[in-house]
Amino acid sequence: MDFEVYQEDTPEMARFRQEVRSWLGGNLPATPRPGPAENSTPEWTVRLEEARREFRRRLGAQGWLVPTWPKEFGGAGLSADYAAIINEELARADAPPVRDQGMDRFAPACFVYGTDEQKRRWLTQVARGDVLISWVCTEPEAGSDLASLRTRGIRDGDEYIVSGSKHFISGVDDPDYLFTIVNTDPNAPRHENLSTLLIPATLPGITIQRMDLIAMEDFGGGQHFVYFDNVRVPAEYLVGPHNKGWAVANTTLEVEHGGQGSPGGESARESLVARVIAYLVEAGA
Repeated sequence: MDFEVYQEDTPEMARFRQEVRSWLGGNLPATPRPGPAENSTPEWTVRLEEARREFRRRLGAQGWLVPTWPKEFGGAGLSADYAAIINEELARADAPPVRDQGMDRFAPACFVYGTDEQKRRWLTQVARGDVLISWVCTEPEAGSDLASLRTRGIRDGDEYIVSGSKHFISGVDDPDYLFTIVNTDPNAPRHENLSTLLIPATLPGITIQRMDLIAMEDFGGGQHFVYFDNVRVPAEYLVGPHNKGWAVANTTLEVEHGGQGSPGGESARESLVARVIAYLVEAGA
């Protein structure tokens, strides 16, 4: 069977590909490469994260961190074809991974449920690569049954007082925000008692502790405990309506459990799709 795997670039796309390739030639960071004895050590992971953050900001300044987002929110307003070119060139250059949970978890919910002011304030920060957001939901007794979470968010005037704990939280060790779900009305019916908050990670009462697992994952996937001890969160950080957090969270979960692209991080020749294609070509399929 003969078929075309990749679409041929139009002249305009070819010019854009060369623009991206030239830009990467002058902007790729000197990413630390660990030796056998230092892989995933704290010193090496700090250097890697510094390089990733700097490269994320450079991409964000171009609008290429989230290239399909509207320009008003910091994207480049590009079509999927041009975004694919950016992803392909990032992979070709073996660029460091730049995605974070702000793009993949928080942004979909904010686009659907955020106010205009919240979109302008937070989405532009994400698109510029200025902030890192961690998706904080799993609890000791609420993993796959997320609606059973017990972390409380008591409304007190213009604030929510958040208390509880989360565990097996993936991602960065030093986030700027924690996007989370809290129980704001334990007497309300199930799925009608939750609210979502974007909590500044520097607020008093927040503790983030790396989990001491037998087999620690490489940087970017390490697991953490997150503790909230009477954290006072201004109500302006509520995303979506009060007690409608289940609907907001499902916007995030729909993206998290579906297909999504990943700019950079894995070279094209090592990607699963490329290996499958190479096998099929070799086998004459």
